[in-house]
Amino acid sequence: MTEQTESLRKVMGGMSMFAMAAGSIIGPWLVMMQWWVTLSGPSIALAFVLTGLLCIPIGLVYGEMTSMLPKVGGPFVFIYNAFGKEAAFWGAWSLMLAYATVIAFQLYAIGGLISYLWWPEMPHAALVIICIALCLLLYFMNSRALSLSANTQVVMFFVLVIIGVGTMLAFVTHPTFTTDNWTPFYQTGTSGFLTATALMVTMYFGFELVPQFAEESKYPVKKLWIPLVGSIIFCILFYSGLCIVNAGMLPFNELAEMEMTSATLLKTHFGVGAQYAMAIATLLACFTCLNGFWLGSTRLMYSMGKSRILPRWFSGLNQFDVPNHANLAILLIVFVFIAISGTRWLEYLFTLMAIGVSICYAISCMAFIRLRNKHPEWQRPWKTPGGVAMGVLAVICSLVMAYYTFKYFDLTLWIMFLIYFVGLGGPVWGYLRYRRKQSPDLYVINVPTGTVE
Repeated sequence: MTEQTESLRKVMGGMSMFAMAAGSIIGPWLVMMQWWVTLSGPSIALAFVLTGLLCIPIGLVYGEMTSMLPKVGGPFVFIYNAFGKEAAFWGAWSLMLAYATVIAFQLYAIGGLISYLWWPEMPHAALVIICIALCLLLYFMNSRALSLSANTQVVMFFVLVIIGVGTMLAFVTHPTFTTDNWTPFYQTGTSGFLTATALMVTMYFGFELVPQFAEESKYPVKKLWIPLVGSIIFCILFYSGLCIVNAGMLPFNELAEMEMTSATLLKTHFGVGAQYAMAIATLLACFTCLNGFWLGSTRLMYSMGKSRILPRWFSGLNQFDVPNHANLAILLIVFVFIAISGTRWLEYLFTLMAIGVSICYAISCMAFIRLRNKHPEWQRPWKTPGGVAMGVLAVICSLVMAYYTFKYFDLTLWIMFLIYFVGLGGPVWGYLRYRRKQSPDLYVINVPTGTVE
């Protein structure tokens, strides 16, 4: 396969865009429910509502910018047009942190499900091997035409939603369910609730994939805000519903000690068949997430290579017009994150996701304000209500997320954060600056701009 100059194919309709966004947002709730409950108790449901509401202004801002710049790369393109190549590189580098960690996180979640169902004493080395095997599977799957992944995403998304909603109805109608178990509502106090609210930003991470696929979408650009914001609203209802009905099944102390909470409750009250149905739904949630973020990662790298922020090698396409070189790069990056995550994978990867996406959201929303002033003449097929005021609100929401996520950092997380930004990002940026000076003709920046009205 050689580097080609063909463009990406327009294959995704409105339903595919919604399923890509919402399916990528919905995380492995079976694996995580126990941890969610320990963070905040029953009030974790409210934390999901508040975090989702924080994301809506960001989604609206992204919707306007996507209609204005419907190009692969999304936030990278937004930031470059507003602040230039340095800010665009570091904004994209932050987003890549989130993309890589969410992929590694989902891989480990699948390993956790395997351990829960079939291999209770799975050694960590075996978990790493399983993750590597799944990475290779994803690599080969996403080297094929996008239509295959997009259609598969739609099917997996609707199956997992049916099982998830069915679980909520089963719990609410069961005699064991009682609202008395919701007291006290804030089990870990105000501090625990605020930390949980900030960390739950990663459970909404995924709606910004819509801009990544804008160039491959057949859906009208003036309507792309609908899957963006619609996926957030859907997940507010889905997440908060799951959490509140689980919290009603048992007192806090018992839930906090229950591994794979939802599946264990289903097995106890409805049998092994219900337990496996939940496990299947969670596996599908993991795969929709993996599929969405793996594809989004390759599109981000492809855009940076095509724009010459990264070497043009990253812009290589194969015979299916998908970014095969970026696909290989993502495979190698995820291998690194799997290797360094250690045994506390849940907390570390979850928190790294949160800070990576919060930084990118903040810079992107600042770019929105800048572009409103810098390029008022550019076409905006859809404009967000509130205009610049909505952009300011989106920046504030992003900074709130970042602040409370940084508060959660321990020494290991700071080391991992610094390794990524200073130990890896610094040399990469330095090398690219050197290459631009040595071969300026190979690094003529070509980032898409808006169309004048």
